[in-house]
Amino acid sequence: MTLAHFLLAALATYRLTLLIHKESGPFDILGRFRTWAGVTYDTYSNPVSNGELSAAILCPYCLSVWIGIGVTILLIVAMLLNAETVAIYILLPFALSGLAVFLFRYAGV
Repeated sequence: MTLAHFLLAALATYRLTLLIHKESGPFDILGRFRTWAGVTYDTYSNPVSNGELSAAILCPYCLSVWIGIGVTILLIVAMLLNAETVAIYILLPFALSGLAVFLFRYAGV
């Protein structure tokens, strides 16, 4: 794995974690996923966990580990099948979006 692959995977993991943890996504698909996973909201609109899966979704640090494992498996399988380009094309939009979100949040761009 090259440094470029690592950075691509890291940025894609960052973005996918943010998507699942906080954002609603198109047509509120990720919001519905969180509801299905057991995330409910209290009277102040704070998310509340109702199980292990929802607890993992509400913890961005825990969730990033699981997303990172999935991204790593994708890259390993792609390398074994000599299909690294396919994996890069799958991860590239998330990595670019992750970089844009990171710059927007932390660099004030």
